[in-house]
Amino acid sequence: MATFGIFIEMAAPESVEMAGWAGWDHCVIDCEHAPIDNAMLPNMLRAARIPAYVRVPNASPELIQGALDTGANGIIVPRLRTPAEARAVVEAARFFPHGSRGVNHMVRAAKYSLEPAESYLAAASPRVIVQIETRQALDSVEEIAATPGLDELFIGPYDLSQALAIPGQVLHPDLLAAGRRILAAAAANNLALSVFVANDDAARAWLALGATIFHYSADSFLLAQSMRQTRERLRSL
Repeated sequence: MATFGIFIEMAAPESVEMAGWAGWDHCVIDCEHAPIDNAMLPNMLRAARIPAYVRVPNASPELIQGALDTGANGIIVPRLRTPAEARAVVEAARFFPHGSRGVNHMVRAAKYSLEPAESYLAAASPRVIVQIETRQALDSVEEIAATPGLDELFIGPYDLSQALAIPGQVLHPDLLAAGRRILAAAAANNLALSVFVANDDAARAWLALGATIFHYSADSFLLAQSMRQTRERLRSL
Protein backbone atom coordinates (compact mmCIF):
# COMPACT_ATOMS: atom_id res chain seq x y z
CA MET A 1 0.00 0.00 0.00
CA ALA A 2 1.25 3.46 -0.88
CA THR A 3 2.06 5.95 1.86
CA PHE A 4 1.81 9.70 1.50
CA GLY A 5 3.70 12.38 3.36
CA ILE A 6 3.77 16.12 2.95
CA PHE A 7 6.56 18.66 2.76
CA ILE A 8 6.54 21.36 5.42
CA GLU A 9 7.74 24.67 3.99
CA MET A 10 6.16 27.00 6.53
CA ALA A 11 8.16 27.77 9.66
CA ALA A 12 5.28 26.90 11.95
CA PRO A 13 4.88 24.01 14.43
CA GLU A 14 1.14 24.21 13.77
CA SER A 15 1.70 23.06 10.21
CA VAL A 16 3.47 19.89 11.40
CA GLU A 17 0.77 19.34 13.99
CA MET A 18 -2.04 19.71 11.45
CA ALA A 19 -0.34 17.25 9.09
CA GLY A 20 -0.49 14.62 11.80
CA TRP A 21 -4.07 15.35 12.79
CA ALA A 22 -5.07 15.34 9.12
CA GLY A 23 -3.83 11.77 8.75
CA TRP A 24 -0.72 12.11 6.61
CA ASP A 25 1.69 9.19 7.00
CA HIS A 26 4.79 11.31 7.52
CA CYS A 27 6.13 14.80 6.96
CA VAL A 28 9.38 16.29 5.70
CA ILE A 29 10.51 19.49 7.38
CA ASP A 30 12.38 21.29 4.63
CA CYS A 31 15.50 23.06 5.89
CA GLU A 32 16.94 23.20 2.38
CA HIS A 33 14.47 25.57 0.73
CA ALA A 34 12.32 26.87 3.58
CA PRO A 35 13.24 29.53 6.17
CA ILE A 36 13.37 27.00 9.01
CA ASP A 37 16.37 27.47 11.29
CA ASN A 38 17.84 25.65 14.27
CA ALA A 39 15.83 27.78 16.69
CA MET A 40 12.50 26.82 15.09
CA LEU A 41 13.23 23.16 14.33
CA PRO A 42 12.88 21.74 17.89
CA ASN A 43 9.35 23.09 18.30
CA MET A 44 8.35 21.79 14.87
CA LEU A 45 9.58 18.32 15.83
CA ARG A 46 7.77 18.52 19.18
CA ALA A 47 4.54 19.13 17.25
CA ALA A 48 4.95 15.97 15.17
CA ARG A 49 2.39 13.19 15.63
CA ILE A 50 3.75 11.26 12.65
CA PRO A 51 7.31 10.39 11.61
CA ALA A 52 9.09 13.67 10.86
CA TYR A 53 12.14 13.71 8.63
CA VAL A 54 14.37 16.74 8.15
CA ARG A 55 15.76 17.64 4.76
CA VAL A 56 19.05 19.26 5.64
CA PRO A 57 20.52 21.97 3.39
CA ASN A 58 23.53 19.86 2.41
CA ALA A 59 25.64 16.88 3.46
CA SER A 60 27.53 18.70 6.20
CA PRO A 61 28.07 16.31 9.14
CA GLU A 62 27.26 19.15 11.53
CA LEU A 63 23.85 19.74 9.91
CA ILE A 64 23.05 16.01 9.86
CA GLN A 65 24.06 15.61 13.49
CA GLY A 66 22.11 18.71 14.53
CA ALA A 67 18.86 17.52 12.96
CA LEU A 68 19.17 14.07 14.53
CA ASP A 69 20.19 15.40 17.95
CA THR A 70 17.08 17.58 17.85
CA GLY A 71 14.93 14.49 17.45
CA ALA A 72 14.26 14.02 13.74
CA ASN A 73 13.17 10.49 12.80
CA GLY A 74 15.59 10.65 9.91
CA ILE A 75 17.39 12.94 7.51
CA ILE A 76 17.15 13.56 3.78
CA VAL A 77 20.30 14.79 2.06
CA PRO A 78 19.80 16.66 -1.23
CA ARG A 79 22.02 17.04 -4.28
CA LEU A 80 24.00 13.85 -3.71
CA ARG A 81 26.55 13.22 -6.44
CA THR A 82 28.84 10.29 -5.71
CA PRO A 83 29.00 6.97 -3.85
CA ALA A 84 31.71 8.51 -1.65
CA GLU A 85 29.26 11.21 -0.59
CA ALA A 86 26.65 8.55 0.20
CA ARG A 87 29.15 6.77 2.44
CA ALA A 88 29.96 10.07 4.16
CA VAL A 89 26.25 10.68 4.84
CA VAL A 90 25.92 7.31 6.54
CA GLU A 91 29.10 7.96 8.52
CA ALA A 92 27.68 11.27 9.78
CA ALA A 93 24.24 9.89 10.62
CA ARG A 94 25.07 6.69 12.49
CA PHE A 95 26.87 5.93 15.72
CA PHE A 96 29.68 3.38 16.06
CA PRO A 97 30.05 0.73 14.71
CA HIS A 98 28.13 1.89 11.63
CA GLY A 99 29.37 5.48 11.62
CA SER A 100 31.09 8.17 13.62
CA ARG A 101 28.30 10.58 14.50
CA GLY A 102 29.24 12.79 17.42
CA VAL A 103 27.78 11.75 20.77
CA ASN A 104 25.97 13.99 23.24
CA HIS A 105 23.41 12.22 25.39
CA MET A 106 22.09 15.49 26.85
CA VAL A 107 20.23 16.48 23.68
CA ARG A 108 16.50 16.23 22.95
CA ALA A 109 16.91 12.94 21.07
CA ALA A 110 18.24 11.37 24.30
CA LYS A 111 15.56 12.97 26.48
CA TYR A 112 18.11 15.48 27.77
CA SER A 113 20.14 12.71 29.48
CA LEU A 114 17.09 11.04 31.06
CA GLU A 115 17.76 8.10 28.76
CA PRO A 116 21.02 6.34 29.70
CA ALA A 117 23.76 6.95 27.17
CA GLU A 118 24.25 3.24 26.48
CA SER A 119 20.61 2.58 25.63
CA TYR A 120 20.37 5.80 23.61
CA LEU A 121 23.33 4.82 21.47
CA ALA A 122 22.16 1.24 21.06
CA ALA A 123 18.61 2.17 20.06
CA ALA A 124 19.38 5.07 17.73
CA SER A 125 18.19 4.12 14.25
CA PRO A 126 17.47 7.24 12.20
CA ARG A 127 16.22 6.79 8.67
CA VAL A 128 19.00 7.77 6.27
CA ILE A 129 17.72 8.99 2.91
CA VAL A 130 19.61 10.49 -0.04
CA GLN A 131 18.15 12.28 -3.01
CA ILE A 132 18.91 11.17 -6.53
CA GLU A 133 18.52 14.39 -8.48
CA THR A 134 21.88 15.11 -10.12
CA ARG A 135 23.31 13.67 -13.32
CA GLN A 136 26.30 12.33 -11.39
CA ALA A 137 24.09 10.49 -8.89
CA LEU A 138 21.98 8.98 -11.66
CA ASP A 139 25.09 7.77 -13.48
CA SER A 140 26.28 5.92 -10.35
CA VAL A 141 22.93 5.09 -8.74
CA GLU A 142 23.63 1.36 -8.62
CA GLU A 143 26.80 1.93 -6.58
CA ILE A 144 25.09 4.52 -4.39
CA ALA A 145 22.25 2.12 -3.66
CA ALA A 146 24.75 -0.50 -2.52
CA THR A 147 26.03 1.78 0.26
CA PRO A 148 25.70 -0.02 3.62
CA GLY A 149 23.57 1.91 6.08
CA LEU A 150 21.30 3.67 3.60
CA ASP A 151 17.56 3.14 4.05
CA GLU A 152 15.98 4.94 1.12
CA LEU A 153 16.56 6.65 -2.20
CA PHE A 154 14.43 9.71 -2.90
CA ILE A 155 13.82 10.89 -6.45
CA GLY A 156 13.73 14.68 -6.74
CA PRO A 157 12.07 14.98 -10.16
CA TYR A 158 12.34 18.74 -10.61
CA ASP A 159 16.08 18.96 -10.09
CA LEU A 160 16.53 15.71 -11.98
CA SER A 161 14.60 17.20 -14.90
CA GLN A 162 17.13 20.04 -14.98
CA ALA A 163 20.00 17.56 -14.91
CA LEU A 164 18.44 15.77 -17.89
CA ALA A 165 18.01 19.06 -19.82
CA ILE A 166 14.21 18.86 -19.70
CA PRO A 167 13.57 21.41 -16.94
CA GLY A 168 10.17 21.12 -15.31
CA GLN A 169 9.04 18.20 -17.49
CA VAL A 170 8.67 15.79 -14.61
CA LEU A 171 6.62 13.26 -16.59
CA HIS A 172 8.87 13.32 -19.66
CA PRO A 173 9.74 9.82 -20.96
CA ASP A 174 13.44 10.42 -20.26
CA LEU A 175 12.75 11.27 -16.65
CA LEU A 176 10.46 8.28 -16.16
CA ALA A 177 13.13 6.06 -17.71
CA ALA A 178 15.60 7.44 -15.16
CA GLY A 179 13.00 6.72 -12.50
CA ARG A 180 12.81 3.09 -13.55
CA ARG A 181 16.58 2.81 -13.27
CA ILE A 182 16.54 4.32 -9.76
CA LEU A 183 13.66 2.06 -8.72
CA ALA A 184 15.57 -0.99 -9.95
CA ALA A 185 18.71 0.03 -8.07
CA ALA A 186 16.75 0.51 -4.86
CA ALA A 187 14.96 -2.82 -5.22
CA ALA A 188 18.21 -4.68 -5.93
CA ASN A 189 19.60 -3.46 -2.61
CA ASN A 190 16.42 -3.79 -0.51
CA LEU A 191 16.10 -0.03 -0.17
CA ALA A 192 12.87 1.89 -0.04
CA LEU A 193 12.19 4.32 -2.87
CA SER A 194 10.32 7.59 -2.48
CA VAL A 195 9.45 10.34 -4.91
CA PHE A 196 8.18 13.90 -4.73
CA VAL A 197 4.92 14.50 -6.59
CA ALA A 198 3.12 17.81 -6.95
CA ASN A 199 -0.27 16.55 -8.09
CA ASP A 200 -2.45 13.48 -8.56
CA ASP A 201 -1.39 12.90 -12.19
CA ALA A 202 2.25 12.60 -11.11
CA ALA A 203 1.27 10.29 -8.27
CA ARG A 204 -0.61 8.01 -10.69
CA ALA A 205 2.36 7.89 -13.05
CA TRP A 206 4.80 6.90 -10.33
CA LEU A 207 2.37 4.42 -8.82
CA ALA A 208 2.23 2.74 -12.22
CA LEU A 209 6.04 2.51 -12.20
CA GLY A 210 5.99 0.83 -8.81
CA ALA A 211 6.79 3.64 -6.35
CA THR A 212 5.08 3.27 -2.98
CA ILE A 213 6.36 6.17 -0.80
CA PHE A 214 5.32 9.66 -1.82
CA HIS A 215 6.19 13.13 -0.59
CA TYR A 216 3.13 14.97 -1.86
CA SER A 217 3.24 18.69 -2.49
CA ALA A 218 3.72 21.05 0.47
CA ASP A 219 1.76 22.83 3.16
CA SER A 220 2.42 26.23 1.56
CA PHE A 221 1.14 25.09 -1.84
CA LEU A 222 -2.00 23.46 -0.47
CA LEU A 223 -2.80 26.50 1.68
CA ALA A 224 -2.25 28.95 -1.18
CA GLN A 225 -4.38 26.90 -3.56
CA SER A 226 -7.16 26.57 -0.98
CA MET A 227 -7.09 30.33 -0.40
CA ARG A 228 -7.41 31.01 -4.12
CA GLN A 229 -10.13 28.42 -4.70
CA THR A 230 -12.14 29.67 -1.74
CA ARG A 231 -11.86 33.29 -2.90
CA GLU A 232 -12.95 32.33 -6.44
CA ARG A 233 -15.88 30.41 -5.04
CA LEU A 234 -16.96 33.39 -2.97
CA ARG A 235 -16.85 35.62 -6.03
CA SER A 236 -19.50 33.42 -7.62
CA LEU A 237 -21.97 33.76 -4.76
